[in-house]
Amino acid sequence: MTVDDFISDLSALGEELSDPQQILTEIGTGITEEMKRLAPVDTGALRNSIGYIINGNQITFDMLYYGMFQNYGVKGTEDSRGLPVPFGLLPPRVGNTYSFRKRRFGLRNQTFFNYDTIIDTIAEGLGEQITDF
Repeated sequence: MTVDDFISDLSALGEELSDPQQILTEIGTGITEEMKRLAPVDTGALRNSIGYIINGNQITFDMLYYGMFQNYGVKGTEDSRGLPVPFGLLPPRVGNTYSFRKRRFGLRNQTFFNYDTIIDTIAEGLGEQITDF
């Protein structure tokens, strides 16, 4: 490799990195495909809503609002004393007395993305582009 070849490659790398939309598009497509593959599916609305937006040199991932609840889960409901939140009009009746059972309402996590993995994937994708020159 001559000095002129090196300068040409370096210039091409600078141009590629100054407009990273193609690189970010490839990375974003790969990440969203993996998220869609792992997303929990009931109606398919969440899976179908997963996408990305590129704005300049930034990439933002987007999905329906409840995707975060699905991914991280939601703790069950209790009042401030740790008593169950009433369910229905009357508590369940056992014999001649009412029995209060502790009921927890929540949503277990169904992980389909990991923030750190997304960051690592973006860094690796950009690193590969730099080392390919």
